[in-house]
Amino acid sequence: MSLAVTCVLNAMILVIKEKNDAVMGAMKAAMGHHWTMHGVIVIVCFLVLGFIFSAMRLETKFDSHRTLKYIIWGVIIGGLITAGFFLPHLKLGGVIKY
Repeated sequence: MSLAVTCVLNAMILVIKEKNDAVMGAMKAAMGHHWTMHGVIVIVCFLVLGFIFSAMRLETKFDSHRTLKYIIWGVIIGGLITAGFFLPHLKLGGVIKY
């Protein structure tokens, strides 16, 4: 479950920092580079949520198939957020030739 949530959070952080110069600047100031801070946030979130979810004993409520569905959907949603943000910025003019 921690993985599913963190995948979506990762994409949301990416969009927020790319759209907001103040957030990008704060992340750069905090650790020298925005990607370093981004990585720390994602790793800490993954670990904290892992401890929280393990304390909730989710394995008694979710079977492996349900958990896998959540992970897959988390990855898909995070991927769509990321792709949706970057696709309009791609310049395909020189790549595809007819």
